[in-house]
Amino acid sequence: MAFALLLSTGFVSSCSDGDDNGSQLPENPTSPTETVTVAGVYGGWTLGSNEYAGFIPSDNDTLTITLTNQEGTLCDLSYKSDTWGMATLKGVAVSRNDTAYVFSKPVTPTIREDHSAWDFSADVDSIAMPNRNPQAGTVAIKNYPFTLVAGTMSLDKGSWQFDFKAYLVPRSEHIQMMSFRNGHVPSTQPGQ
Repeated sequence: MAFALLLSTGFVSSCSDGDDNGSQLPENPTSPTETVTVAGVYGGWTLGSNEYAGFIPSDNDTLTITLTNQEGTLCDLSYKSDTWGMATLKGVAVSRNDTAYVFSKPVTPTIREDHSAWDFSADVDSIAMPNRNPQAGTVAIKNYPFTLVAGTMSLDKGSWQFDFKAYLVPRSEHIQMMSFRNGHVPSTQPGQ
């Protein structure tokens, strides 16, 4: 009986040792606050919309994120779209929470009372947007004020959404919204 008890104690001890080894933390665990760089080129599609058209998609667009300080808390966003044009937003703040990276550059627009121009609460970037004239078959590039409304990217950098606004015609308060997302243009329109 004593021999059986001794064997079972050795067995429990050896199982316990195995369990301890399996539950040990890795030598270099990833800290939840560890900085993972978001710098890179991201390809996706853009959902464009305005008061006249709710779904104007553009595929194969890109967003390049360039970190501009050592801490990784500021970046430039360079957006490129054959449909919507090219823009670089400078000095965008980057932060990280439990679920995503968050990008922000708060700018508040106001329209002048006489509708002659837009005014902004801070320096504003611009987008070089193609204006297409279907009757003449020509394309003219014009610069418009361009702001980041909101931007998020998952921690694994597999999904994102960056919402922009271009301020086009002050007299009619015409604004073009652009939402750059991961993936490709869906086969059905959003909301259907």
